[in-house]
Amino acid sequence: MSSAKEILIVAGEASGDRHGAAVVREMKSLQKGVSFFGIGGNRLSQAGVELVEHADRMAVMGFFEVVLHYRFLRNTFNRLLAEIDKRKPARAILIDYPGFNLRLARELKKRDIPVTYYISPQLWAWKERRISIIQECVDQMICIFPFEEEWYREHGVEARFVGHPFMDEGEAVMSRRKFFDKHGVLAESPVLALMPGSRQQEVNRHLAVMVSAAERLVGELGGRAVIGQARGVTIPSIESTSITVERDAPESALEYSTVGIVSSGTVSLQAAVYGVPSVVIYRMNPLSWRIAKKVSKVDYASMANLIAGKQVLPELLQGDATSERIYAEVRHWLESDDELAKTRTELSTVRAKLGSPGASTRVAQLILDPLG
Repeated sequence: MSSAKEILIVAGEASGDRHGAAVVREMKSLQKGVSFFGIGGNRLSQAGVELVEHADRMAVMGFFEVVLHYRFLRNTFNRLLAEIDKRKPARAILIDYPGFNLRLARELKKRDIPVTYYISPQLWAWKERRISIIQECVDQMICIFPFEEEWYREHGVEARFVGHPFMDEGEAVMSRRKFFDKHGVLAESPVLALMPGSRQQEVNRHLAVMVSAAERLVGELGGRAVIGQARGVTIPSIESTSITVERDAPESALEYSTVGIVSSGTVSLQAAVYGVPSVVIYRMNPLSWRIAKKVSKVDYASMANLIAGKQVLPELLQGDATSERIYAEVRHWLESDDELAKTRTELSTVRAKLGSPGASTRVAQLILDPLG
């Protein structure tokens, strides 16, 4: 296999691993002989990517946490550069993960390796000054949110909106009936999804307050709470007969729920796609929170709210993410069919803005076209 068709791909987080794997599979189906190496998780590995480092070790969120892991991240960066110099890939695909990938883009530019950036870093939210790196070092910007295309063009970058890969989702891994049977859910009972996050540090900060609110809700209103355990994280033993854990198909916990309590991030957008009214929470290291508050340039933490241009999903961040407040927001929906229906309608409007199915195929073709 000639290095002319070898491609670098870097996805440092679970969502990037998922969406990157879909693109890799599409690229392989469209053009035989192309190979991949880089950083990713189990899904990219299963798609045939040779991993230099596993994404589970790269998933660090927060300014303070990055400082603590700086030496490891720097060593990984240097090891990856050594592989790049050895293999001389025809192109690089960088997926989100801006702290690492924007720095890498500069190094790739020095080496004359063209760069596709897929799943744009959210510079519009907090670090607009980094746009110069995109302008100088990224050859192809591919966006998954509709407003990003215009934002980049206003900043001198030719960008392409391809739709969101969530719209490509096929049949559910687990049927509704199987899910209900597995978790002992009665057809007429409410289901509460608890989605604490895809990083262990998120689970550690979110799970206890979610469980506390869920136990009270289920105790008063009935039903069942199901925790969606993301791959690569550990859920401690839950001493509750009304709360179960879904490990095999964690997304099904949200897909088949009545309402949700979700971590801010990818899963909060999944709630919109599934049409599940959800309370969005997020807690981080206090120092990281102070910095984030200072540099943030957007009104909402949840992408569903950003796309809607208003608060559709309640957001309870940092000190506001208490059991009492989560309980009150969720109970409001469970006690009012009208409010539940209203929120579902607003979420359907958000979903309609995410584009048509086929995003991964479109991305694959856009990347392959310059390769010839």
